[in-house]
Amino acid sequence: MKKLACIISAIFMAISSFAQNSDIPVIKEIATVEQDGFSSLDLFNMPSDGENHYYLCVGSLAHGDEVVQILFDPVFKLFIPLGDSLDEALETLGKMQELFKQPVNSSMEMPGCLAFGFPNDHLETVKVTYRRPILTRKLEFSLEREGYIRATYVAKSDIGSIVTSAKIHKKLFPKE
Repeated sequence: MKKLACIISAIFMAISSFAQNSDIPVIKEIATVEQDGFSSLDLFNMPSDGENHYYLCVGSLAHGDEVVQILFDPVFKLFIPLGDSLDEALETLGKMQELFKQPVNSSMEMPGCLAFGFPNDHLETVKVTYRRPILTRKLEFSLEREGYIRATYVAKSDIGSIVTSAKIHKKLFPKE
């Protein structure tokens, strides 16, 4: 009798698991660069309704002010929409790379989304600023909320690696 009850419950669980409707989108990873022990820089495609949507995940944002930043929220990540084709994504990444040729503290604004897991439609303005701490070149991606600054930093070499990987991906998959 116990075997029959176990078999029936296993069949019931298997059947009910097919009835679940998932809202988790499909994500096709194109490139990843490990930044530090806490986060990575990810370029990915999140197709929906037959259209491609490319995003750059710059990692978790620290919380603080212009001097001190503390990373205490490793769950939410900042996503930058790059465009609906790989060409548009490369163009947007090229604009980011152009900041490294500008004077220190030059900046530009882009839309971005601070979200859990994957990007959503709640876009806000992200300020991308060229910083040059001791012996390094970095882009600061920051959001200002309630008088506090939430920011993360991406090295010039990491942006270059993502661009190179995207170009290789484009050559390997020209129809995408």
